Amino acid sequence: MVIFVPMLQAVTKFMNRPIAEDFSFKTQIWQSIQTGIYVFLFVYFFGGSSFGGSNRVGVLALFGAGCTVSTLFANWLVPTLLSRVYDEERWVVWKYILHTFFVLFCISLGNQLLLVLTQNDYPSFWQMYLIVTLIGFFPIISSVFVSERRRLKRNLAQAQELNRQLTQRAGPLLTDYVPSQQTSAKMAPAVDAKPILLSSENGKERLALQPEQLLYVESVGNYVDVYWLNRNECQKTVLRSTLKEVADALSVYPQFFRCHRAFLVNLKMVNQTEGNARGYQLTLNGVSPKIPVSRTYLDAFDARMNVII
Repeated sequence: MVIFVPMLQAVTKFMNRPIAEDFSFKTQIWQSIQTGIYVFLFVYFFGGSSFGGSNRVGVLALFGAGCTVSTLFANWLVPTLLSRVYDEERWVVWKYILHTFFVLFCISLGNQLLLVLTQNDYPSFWQMYLIVTLIGFFPIISSVFVSERRRLKRNLAQAQELNRQLTQRAGPLLTDYVPSQQTSAKMAPAVDAKPILLSSENGKERLALQPEQLLYVESVGNYVDVYWLNRNECQKTVLRSTLKEVADALSVYPQFFRCHRAFLVNLKMVNQTEGNARGYQLTLNGVSPKIPVSRTYLDAFDARMNVII
């Protein structure tokens, strides 16, 4: 029994391991076409010469197209409609395995429908599902892990390059400003740039800062948590606002970048980046939590960092 405990812990850890997935139409249409081609070639070479009769190639092409449509339905339309369930930021291995069985279910359903429409002999649905699973499960799973490995390698390499540039970046931190937070905010004297004024939706709560003080902003429901430096100590101020409104207010400052649906960060305060399959994790001066950079913002983040550094 003792032997199985570490094994169970290892399996649990693996099943809850984050995994990158891209449910965008651009990615999924290409992967769906690849699936259709794979099915066509597999059945053509290994499915027996009698399948499809005299118009074998045409029938197989129809089944390939059917697999393309079924896969696109399962991998793009359903995740788009059920975006809360298919949250890319919370996508883990066990969810992906369950989703793979769902994809195979959709393909089996499409195959069964095509067999009926083309008046071919067909097995029971569960026999079809077993056949499709045996043919498709491992190629689908392995292709995702290979793709994830590629993304991880790319992100690690880019993170190392960013770290190299960050170590070469010189310049003292300006952390000795003491901003006021009140209904009528008093602006701190400008140093290098125009002071920042963040306010709540009703305008009653205001926070005046120098750009060098603002670390990052996190969206929490109908509020934003603003993290800023006050004499080398991290302070948090809660404002009733949205991250989009904050981003609009900071749009004139190139160092402020929205790196995630819930985070906006001061790129000049980044001192280290770590890469993973989903994107980056940023370490900032003066704070311990790591700030995520999601996959959709990677290219824009790299471009902006090249300008800032």
